[in-house]
Parts: sequence; structure tokens; C-alpha cells
Amino acid sequence: MGTERSPAISAHRGGREVAASGTYAAYQFALDAGAEYVEVDARRTADRRLVCYHRDRPRPLAAPVADLTYDRLCRAARYQVPLLADVLSLLGGRASLHLDVKEASAALPAAQMAAAELGPDRLLATTRNADVARGLLHARPDLRVGLTVGGDLAESLRFAASREMSASRLDTVTAAGTSWAALHYRVARAGLAAQCRDQGIGTLVWTVNGDRALSEWLASPDVDILVTDRPARALELRIGRVRP
Repeated sequence: MGTERSPAISAHRGGREVAASGTYAAYQFALDAGAEYVEVDARRTADRRLVCYHRDRPRPLAAPVADLTYDRLCRAARYQVPLLADVLSLLGGRASLHLDVKEASAALPAAQMAAAELGPDRLLATTRNADVARGLLHARPDLRVGLTVGGDLAESLRFAASREMSASRLDTVTAAGTSWAALHYRVARAGLAAQCRDQGIGTLVWTVNGDRALSEWLASPDVDILVTDRPARALELRIGRVRP
């Protein structure tokens, strides 16, 4: 990506500027604000409903999402958990989808549903599981698929101290056959984003919220998509209406 372009903004679970993240209200706000992407976490319930839900279980002692029917999940979560189909309908032609796959069994059905509704060019699917990434690309070579890297503080510190480790983790991205990398901002800052740019790998950086950090990454030539819980603020900063 050239320096004349700023990263696209992806609303992390819709953001949390006016409503709890991961709710219908959050997704609607992100779209109204003008985010180019909306990020959802894909899971499948016991009655095979594809839902946008981050955690593997609604409460520490509750059953996993995969063992709950949709109605039971909503009761346990204490809100109406968005269905993927409904969020896709909200997106329509307004934004693209960043589909973060949280469980392997949901990967292909969620990607197929999203690609059918939005078109494959409006979908970026990410996963930490290299086998899931390869499976998606085998089934749907027309999809953009990214491997997620980073998130753990100790790992990020090791990245910063060792260029060799950074290079080896980039090898996992290329070995999976993916053309995108979803980088936690710590590993992105430690040099991996620049390496992705040099190798022609699309780069998504997550999750950036402070004004100073948003401004920094919005000015970076190494980022294609920037994920934030504050999509409206990120958009303001990007178009230069306000200063951090």
C-alpha cells in the first residue's frame, strides 16, 4: 500500500463507543459512522446457528457456545446475540466483513454464507489455526484469508528482542498459503508489519484505541486495515478534522 493511502478502518465487534461491543447496536453504529469493515467473531451453536460471539462460553461456569442452542446462549449472555445472517444483511453494500473464526467447525459455513451475501471480494477471514486457513483456501481459493499472529505480551517482547523470531513467524504465514496477516499491534510494531509490506502480504493490525496510537498507525505505510474499538474516532483522525 502506498504512503498516499491511509488504512481502512475495521470496527472491532462493532466498537464500543455508544453500545456494548458485539451487539446489533454496535454494528449499526459502526456502519453509520462509515467504517469500511466490521469485525465479527464466528461461532456455531448446538442448533447450528452461526452467531457473532467472542468468548467460547457466556460465563465461566456455563457450557461452551457449541453446546448451547441459540435461545440458551442468548439467555446465558443476557442479550440478543447477533446472528451472522442478520449482520450480513446490515452490511449490505455498505461495508466489508472481517470474519475472525473462533472455532474450526464454523470456518467454512461462515465464510460460505458471507461470500454468498457480500461477494468474496468483500470478505477477509482470519484465524490462528494454520490448518483452518489452508482448509478455507482449498475450499474457496477466491477468498482472502489471513493468519493471526501475536497477542501475548511475553511473545511480543520476544519479537521485539529478536528479528529472527519475527522472520520465523512470518514464515508461518507464508507456509499456510495466506496472502494476509492479522498482527497484534505489538508484533506489528516489532517489525513484522514492515516485513509483510516488503513481501507483498496484506496487513491487518489489531486492536488500536488510543488517539496517539491511532494517529501513528493511520500514518503508517505498512498497514492495510486498522482494527479499533473506536471506529468513529479513528475516522475523524484519519480525515484530519481533529488532532489527537
